[in-house]
Amino acid sequence: MRRKTKWISGAICIVAITAVILSISFRRTMLLEAGTFMAPTVNHVEGVADVVILEGAEFVSKGMVSEGVELLSSGKAKRIVIVLHRVAQNHSPFPFNEDYSSSVRTGLQSLGLKPSSFTVIATPIREPITLTSARGALQVLSRDGVKSAILVSSGFHMRRSFLVYQHLSAPLAIKIFPLACFDQYRLDNWWNEDIGVRDFVEEASKLVLYVVASYIPLKLF
Repeated sequence: MRRKTKWISGAICIVAITAVILSISFRRTMLLEAGTFMAPTVNHVEGVADVVILEGAEFVSKGMVSEGVELLSSGKAKRIVIVLHRVAQNHSPFPFNEDYSSSVRTGLQSLGLKPSSFTVIATPIREPITLTSARGALQVLSRDGVKSAILVSSGFHMRRSFLVYQHLSAPLAIKIFPLACFDQYRLDNWWNEDIGVRDFVEEASKLVLYVVASYIPLKLF
């Protein structure tokens, strides 16, 4: 009996040691795969997309704007759509008079874009924020006759955003192509950067919450 117990203990130790060795050996590969899952990017878009959607928050990053302008100038999209969260003045810690949406329009025109080549959509901040924002944006795009869109979102937020847009756009017959944009950390090295680790953990947690709350159906995975 003791001999059998020793054999079992030895086998468990071997399996544990092997698992540790494999996890260390393939650590980078596994972390890169995890990051790629959280930040999907389509490699090819058939034809020219009707729009490229830049999913901002209260603001939109320079990196996302550059990505959108590049897609427009290269002929991969016909128009840029920037989605922003509409912040009420009484929600700001200090009074402000600037209209950020107007500032974005002015900035895009300063880059040489014609007013007809872009649209700025401001959606209300209401929980669940990503779902509310996507629903508001897609309603506008559907009325405009949009049938295909390249969705540009930041880093690991891309997976949740893509699934939400994909779910809501299906009844509207709008095809969504994801394109993750990395401004603050790199996909191939995110685990070595504090902001990359924080973003991964936060976005993975929010993705689980969206699935549990049925905002995203499991069949999309």
